[in-house]
Amino acid sequence: MKRTTGHLEEKNGKWYAAINLYAEDGKRKVKWIGLDLECKKGTKTEATHRLNQLLEKYNSGELYLQDSMTHAERERNRLANSPVEDYLAEWLEEYRPNVSKSTYEGYESYLRLRIIPFFRDLHLKVREVTGDEINAFYQAMHREGLKGTTVQRYHALLHRAFKMAVKRRIIPANPVEQADRPRSEPFIAGYYNSEEIKELLRVSAHDELHLVIALTAYYGLRRSEVLGLKWSAVDFAEKKIHIRHKVLDEKDGPHGYDVMKTKSSQRSLALIPVVEKMLLTERERQAEMKRAFGKGYCRDYEDYVCVDALGKLYRPNYVSDHFAIILRQNGLRHIRFHDLRHSCASLLLSLGRQMKEIQDWLGHSDMNTTANIYSHLDSHSKIACANAIGEALE
Repeated sequence: MKRTTGHLEEKNGKWYAAINLYAEDGKRKVKWIGLDLECKKGTKTEATHRLNQLLEKYNSGELYLQDSMTHAERERNRLANSPVEDYLAEWLEEYRPNVSKSTYEGYESYLRLRIIPFFRDLHLKVREVTGDEINAFYQAMHREGLKGTTVQRYHALLHRAFKMAVKRRIIPANPVEQADRPRSEPFIAGYYNSEEIKELLRVSAHDELHLVIALTAYYGLRRSEVLGLKWSAVDFAEKKIHIRHKVLDEKDGPHGYDVMKTKSSQRSLALIPVVEKMLLTERERQAEMKRAFGKGYCRDYEDYVCVDALGKLYRPNYVSDHFAIILRQNGLRHIRFHDLRHSCASLLLSLGRQMKEIQDWLGHSDMNTTANIYSHLDSHSKIACANAIGEALE
């Protein structure tokens, strides 16, 4: 839209502002606004001042040119002048269909706990947000003791929300891009060596989570992937195991999904003989439980491999909590459950497997992810380089 202009007019002994309104097609329409000032000597200067104030409000968006706006333009102006916290809450509801239930709940928690309280105290409109306010928010989280990696998640959420505002022409530029992107600390994954993994498998042999732990250790699966494994994805004839499903922890309990986060997460792996025996034993155990409990056995998750004695899905958070108890009760060194995935990768590296092979085995979307996490463990390539340069210069 064109910049709003106007001039003074006398009408019935009073001053009026004649405001030029322009529609999207460029057509002009004049709107008359009373300035509540009589036309007498010495009042024109004040009338000009009031006219300029009106024009400034129109051009800044503080006043809406409703007469010349389309519905879309009025909606853009409404959002541009709405409080930041209101826009973010409205954006999240609109964005809800694009993410899983658990992701939405995570975003909602980010907004409710930190983002909305911070911006509510600033009393800012969407069009007033700059990189300075975004940086102030990051600094506030750092003062709380949050790590850079966590702050980056907030950064990504805000960037996505304001990117939509730019796309819808609510604001001209994304203020998050004017801020300093939070820096993450170098991540050094915890892991067990082969002897520690063997001991873990031994002491957990009679625990309800033994199969969950074993599958994670052998295949380096994510927690959601091991709990989402289905019998229909285990091909005993072709000796393959297909990672196609996941289970996520949500407010109302665990839920299974048949869509993976990325295409690379969906992968097929060779069925390891020792794992095959475990799976066949588990299948027999579940059949026995069905017979023993009859109608008391949950039939909703019959295709899932990792279920409890009554056939119900394990909550992902329960798996992590119970895993810590197993380690503590057996005097094993503390690692996170997710570190079993890192343990699998470090073991493969120690056996001389290449990064590309490990990327495919773990289901990373790109090589950089694998290299950034495990490059410090890649001793074989470093030894090979040392030998090569030593031989060349000897």
